[in-house]
Amino acid sequence: MTAVLIFLGALVAIVVIGFVVSRVRGGRAHYLDAWAPEPGERTLLEDPAADFYVVARMGQAKKMSFARLRRSHAVLTDMRIVIATRVLLSKRYMITHMIHLGGDDAAPAELSQLSGGLYTTGYNVMSARPEGMTVEDDGGKPYLKIVPEPTASGAMVEHCRLYSEDAAGFLDRVTAS
Repeated sequence: MTAVLIFLGALVAIVVIGFVVSRVRGGRAHYLDAWAPEPGERTLLEDPAADFYVVARMGQAKKMSFARLRRSHAVLTDMRIVIATRVLLSKRYMITHMIHLGGDDAAPAELSQLSGGLYTTGYNVMSARPEGMTVEDDGGKPYLKIVPEPTASGAMVEHCRLYSEDAAGFLDRVTAS
């Protein structure tokens, strides 16, 4: 019984420490319903039934396939791709990744951080160019393969996969903008 109480106490301590650290560091959850494009930024395409996966540079299997759970919401603007994932037991979508499309003139400061801004903005920021994007197939599941730019935030990422029924539409609009 003592071991169970010690274990529960350790779990509570982990949660309390995590809460305090998140308050001190400034990381906050940003939800898609509260997000709005910047002035002058246009929304080109949305997919409320997408999936997004980050494939690490090291430690992956030779052949990978990912489940299509349709838990992510992808928004493509003329400046970035915003990825939000549905929160457990909620209908709200929390922003998890923001991929800026090229353009070094408006590059966010988070690109120079290894965490990509996860501990300050609450989501990971990466940069990618349209030339590094292709549409590929994973056993009948089309996805947009996004190869990030070599920045500190994308240093350990080989590529990202945005599974969508309209993956070709995403690529067409990215290359057109």
